Amino acid sequence: MTNQLKIFTLFVFLFSITGSFAQKSVNLEYNVVPGDKYEFITDVDQDITFEAMGNTTTLEQVMTFKMISAVKKVEGDNIDSEIKFDRIKMNQKIFGMEVNYDSEDSSTFNSGMGSKIAAEMNRIIGKPVEFVMDNKGNIKKLDISSITENSDLSNNLTSGNTYAVFPDHKVKVGDSWETDIEPLENSEMLVHMKYTLMKVTRKQAVIGIEGTLEGNEIQGEEINLNGTTVGEMIVDRSTGMLITSTIDMEIAMDIDQAGVKIPATILTTSITNTSKLN
Repeated sequence: MTNQLKIFTLFVFLFSITGSFAQKSVNLEYNVVPGDKYEFITDVDQDITFEAMGNTTTLEQVMTFKMISAVKKVEGDNIDSEIKFDRIKMNQKIFGMEVNYDSEDSSTFNSGMGSKIAAEMNRIIGKPVEFVMDNKGNIKKLDISSITENSDLSNNLTSGNTYAVFPDHKVKVGDSWETDIEPLENSEMLVHMKYTLMKVTRKQAVIGIEGTLEGNEIQGEEINLNGTTVGEMIVDRSTGMLITSTIDMEIAMDIDQAGVKIPATILTTSITNTSKLN
């Protein structure tokens, strides 16, 4: 057999087994045990553009969130974890001014507006958050009372960046499933997600994400909000845990300030990478 024929035969063989595997139905679920610990690092690039009194202003934000998630208990289908913010880093630019905050750099704690950010963020670092979900990723409990009444940061715990909601049946490449993600207690935010299985290998699954979100009230403030999110995440098939994700989000909102509607647009790109610590 010539070398060319050997290569062609090998190609046909590999193509045939890859094609067969791609059509195989797979079961996606979270499979972790007490003691498992994961580190999530999310880098966020965000622009918030406001329009007021004929002027347009943009707040530019670059943020990094490092979270540690430790599995405490697994009972039946429920997974009870403790999540902590281990580091928060932030850079803001607006009106020609720049504000920096880094929870690991105390020199950023007392610089003008940075001191107000530091006072809020420093209370969050290291505080435990109880997070319970089932083995498909449906949220059963999220207690953020130990860190803040503000849900803005805690939304990062359960967004498409870090945990997917898997279907209750097997799927193959090309299949999609949809779910409404339960909002946090006292939140008016509604999130609808569509997931599509894009690719499967022996160790990983690639999932496409499309979502919509809307809300009329956040933190007691009247806000008309509509948005979309798209992206992709790669998960570990053996554990269901995220490996990496890239998410783009676009939100249009009207903020009511003393009866005056202020339109704003939020453009966000977030990239999350996860690693197992033990």
